[in-house]
Amino acid sequence: MAVVPATRRSVAVPQPRRTPATRERRPQLRVVDEPRTRRLSVGAIAVLVVGAVFAVLFGLVVFHTVLLKNQQRIDRLSAQVTDEQARYQSLRLQVAQLEAPQRILDVATQKLGMVPPDNTTYLTPAATTPASTPGANEGDSAVTETAGPSDDGASAWPTVKPYLGAAP
Repeated sequence: MAVVPATRRSVAVPQPRRTPATRERRPQLRVVDEPRTRRLSVGAIAVLVVGAVFAVLFGLVVFHTVLLKNQQRIDRLSAQVTDEQARYQSLRLQVAQLEAPQRILDVATQKLGMVPPDNTTYLTPAATTPASTPGANEGDSAVTETAGPSDDGASAWPTVKPYLGAAP
């Protein structure tokens, strides 16, 4: 320890003793420059560009695959619509043939054994008969026979309606 002269009054702080075994090795310190901004190398930029191009091309392939799949579905539906339209036309022709009056007459006379009538008789009520007459539905003299349809069918309806009862 060093001896301090008496003119100076200072108090010495005792320091712990270090032995060679307890000494810690301090790392050697040095001055560090300011950090530089890191730039990407040309190789890293090339890898990023190739990756982006690959991703875009892959997206295009997926898009075209979905587009092709939907187009095949549309083509299939279009063919189905064409087939169904042809079937509809065929069924309409079949219905028209089955509804033909000549066919109905042929089936009625040949298969069902029906015969055409000799003459057709149409019945029309007389306009002077009251509607509340009892027994009018049983063929009174109020009903007259004619050989053809009435020319004034719309005007005779109110007089015919009571005789029909619940029938339409």
